[in-house]
Amino acid sequence: MRKLFLFLSVLILIVCLFLLRFYNLNWGTPYYFHPDERNIASSITQLQFPSQMNPHFFAYGSLPIYIVYFTGILMHFLSRMPLQQLWQVSFSEGIIINRFYSAILSAFLPILLFIIGKKMHNRQTGTIAFLLGVFSVGFIQFAHFGTFEMWSTFFFTLLFLDVLLFLKNPSYKYLFISVFIIGVLLSIKISNSVIIPILIFLQIYKAKNEFRKLNKFRFQPRNIITFLIISLLLYAFIVILTVIFSPYTILDSSSFIHSITYESSVAMGTLPVFYTQEFISQNDILFQLLHVYPFLLNPFVTLLFIFSFIYCIYLVFRFKSKQILFLLLFFIILFVSQAILFVKWTRYMIPTLPFIYLLIAYTLTHLQNQFKTKKFQLIIIISTLELISAIFAISYVITAFVETDTREIAAIYAHNHIPKNATIVSEIYDLGIVPFNSSFENIKLYNFYDSDILHSDIAKGIGNADYIILPSQRIIKTRLLKPKIFPISSVFYQHLINGEAGYKLMYITPCDIFCRITYLNNPIYSYEETASVFDRPTIFIFKKSD
Repeated sequence: MRKLFLFLSVLILIVCLFLLRFYNLNWGTPYYFHPDERNIASSITQLQFPSQMNPHFFAYGSLPIYIVYFTGILMHFLSRMPLQQLWQVSFSEGIIINRFYSAILSAFLPILLFIIGKKMHNRQTGTIAFLLGVFSVGFIQFAHFGTFEMWSTFFFTLLFLDVLLFLKNPSYKYLFISVFIIGVLLSIKISNSVIIPILIFLQIYKAKNEFRKLNKFRFQPRNIITFLIISLLLYAFIVILTVIFSPYTILDSSSFIHSITYESSVAMGTLPVFYTQEFISQNDILFQLLHVYPFLLNPFVTLLFIFSFIYCIYLVFRFKSKQILFLLLFFIILFVSQAILFVKWTRYMIPTLPFIYLLIAYTLTHLQNQFKTKKFQLIIIISTLELISAIFAISYVITAFVETDTREIAAIYAHNHIPKNATIVSEIYDLGIVPFNSSFENIKLYNFYDSDILHSDIAKGIGNADYIILPSQRIIKTRLLKPKIFPISSVFYQHLINGEAGYKLMYITPCDIFCRITYLNNPIYSYEETASVFDRPTIFIFKKSD
């Protein structure tokens, strides 16, 4: 009976693991609202083996782009597509294949966490990390996005596993595997180079281990030269791998440098752009703890993580555990390198999630051993934690991917309640207006994000409009929360919401019980905007008052 129960439990978890990640991977078709997905898919459509392999896109690395492209070619070959179409991957194929890879990597992550947890401590640690990974909202959301966050997260976690193996057996084999994985990470995204300090720590640990064998630390020129030569070879290997997997970083270096300069300027806030306005005057670290992790982890796991992080720091000082030290180093490097940036998008914290789950799992099992807690008490704690996590995970999937897309629902409502020839005003930068285009012939788009500068032109356009459609909560949230920074537009949106601007609110995306659980009863203000603006935005429709 016990074996049957265990078998059924594992089977249910595996079903949940894959169902939560693979359900409705085709969401958003045919519009595909996620801008990063669209940019990546556009770069894939430019490839034509072997004559044209420059993706002309360097915000991300080229390795996943090539993998997605050649996967599409393989699919064409297996389906016996005509030769003239064989080497061209379409826009929609690029998005769906990329989402499939995200889902696969997201599905393997909990399994990898189990292996790591077991090696770090015991089977219980691995099981807790696995369960947290299965019902991770962050893993589930980015399994549905054809971006490269899951690629980075998987290989960061794989790198940590190799580090654990190195700590138990500090041989050059594991050191070179780490170098290979770092090369892959840089080929996924050049900003993944923040993890290189881990390699430096491994080299120091390796050198210290070698000196220990000699019974004393010897500053002989031969030892120093050997260390420097090995270091040079390791870093040269990383550069070579990066160039092999992303060759146009060299072959088209001017475009690569231009892209990196632009992305860096946006990330640091030195280049103001409309999609980073929510981060003006935000606090580092506190913002992530209040507006990012409660969504990615859920609020209860977030609180447990804070305690676990502090407890594991104590363990490092108390027991000198190298494994926990490197676990903390991985998290700190990945977290701090992103948290200090001006932009604080939800996606930047995805690579930290595996290390959070491992910190929690290790803390719970270590506390059980320390206080001789009975096994059934730990089971109750874990079961409660997993039940809460499952509720948040299932609520998110229902809200974002089971229910009809909020933009399509709003477009249907508008089609049934707004005359076809009505004059409609909307935002120029939000793809959420696209589903409305087939129903209305007179939609005018204005740059509302610069309304404090262009207020006279926009006011004139709005004055002639019968309806105003805001395809997401993005601009209205920023303006209402930052009246000092946007004095003109904040007043306008406040009046618009209150019905004092000559318009009345006729439609707002409803929020059911699953939505309220997912977004803590407020899908507009609870989280950083990209937690919902791509897959489940709130749409507003205003009608001119009679």
